[in-house]
Formats: sequence, structure tokens, C-alpha cells
Amino acid sequence: MKKFTFKGVLDGFRQSVQPQVFRQEQEIPEHLKAEHFSLKRTFRHGFPYSPTAFAFDPVQRLLVIGDKSGFIRILGRPGVDAHAKHEGESDCAVIFVEFLINEGAFVTVTA
Repeated sequence: MKKFTFKGVLDGFRQSVQPQVFRQEQEIPEHLKAEHFSLKRTFRHGFPYSPTAFAFDPVQRLLVIGDKSGFIRILGRPGVDAHAKHEGESDCAVIFVEFLINEGAFVTVTA
């Protein structure tokens, strides 16, 4: 049986991790530009800041909340959370939300 010494093990370890000669890697230019980035809202939490109208559908178990800046938030079971905005040049308040019976849709009125 071969006898090992601590010094022999360390010498073997040192030889195995000697710096190796690596080939020259290509230099990659790294210039950051504005078009490489985009700022987006990635999540929302909590109740809308200024709600003006809401409706609940007991069949689908959905709650739709409209606010004074034209945003609509649809809340349901865990994982069901949608967000939309009425298109327009100025902020228009959502003043009425109503689910359509047997349609699976809702209607909003803005001012």
C-alpha cells in the first residue's frame, strides 16, 4: 500500500492548479446606448389610488375597479390581476362600470 504524506498531497494539488496559458480572448466593445434599455412598470400591488367606480360579477368572481385617471383594474382569484387604460389625450375618469349578463364582458363609461 502506498503511503501518502501531507506535503506530497499539497505538492500534487499545487501542480494541478498551476496557472495555465490561456489564448487571447477577443475584446468585445461594450457601449451602452439608450435603445438598449426600456423603463416599464413590472408589477402593481394594492388598491387603486383614486377609485371612482367598481363592479363585481358573482359568476366569474371578478372585481373591476375604475379610477379618475382612466385606468381599469380587474381582480379575481389569486393570479388574476389585469390592468388597462382608456386611450385618449387627457385623463378621463371612469364613472361607471357594468358587467354584461351572459356575455363575459363589461362596459365602462368615462367622462
